[in-house]
Amino acid sequence: MSVHRLPTSIPWRSLFWSALALITFVALMPWTQELPKPFQWSDKLNHFAAFVVLVWSLKAAYPLKNRQAWLWMLAYGAAIESIQYFLPWRSAEWADLAVDALAALTGLLLYPFFERSVICLWDIMPSYKKHQQGK
Repeated sequence: MSVHRLPTSIPWRSLFWSALALITFVALMPWTQELPKPFQWSDKLNHFAAFVVLVWSLKAAYPLKNRQAWLWMLAYGAAIESIQYFLPWRSAEWADLAVDALAALTGLLLYPFFERSVICLWDIMPSYKKHQQGK
């Protein structure tokens, strides 16, 4: 099995911490209206997408084993739900934490695909110097 190396010129740590900050902000901000009936499950889809992105960016940024990354994401999800419990405009739900855990696990299972995709896209993108030489 070959070892993949993500491009080091991409600021993975900055991307991870930016994603974490944005997702934390969105998770804690007040919402003023309920979602319409057909979109009530979109909350779970939002959790799922957020935790897949977080675990991908975490694995790209730091050399963690899958178990470590999953535990960090589980701890983060539990922290968010715990904080939401004390916010009058939010509610804590066990189902959200379960979706977070499942999404992190799914993200870890799909991480090799993410990694190969980034490497392939990076390889086919012309570098800045090549682009400038053609002008």
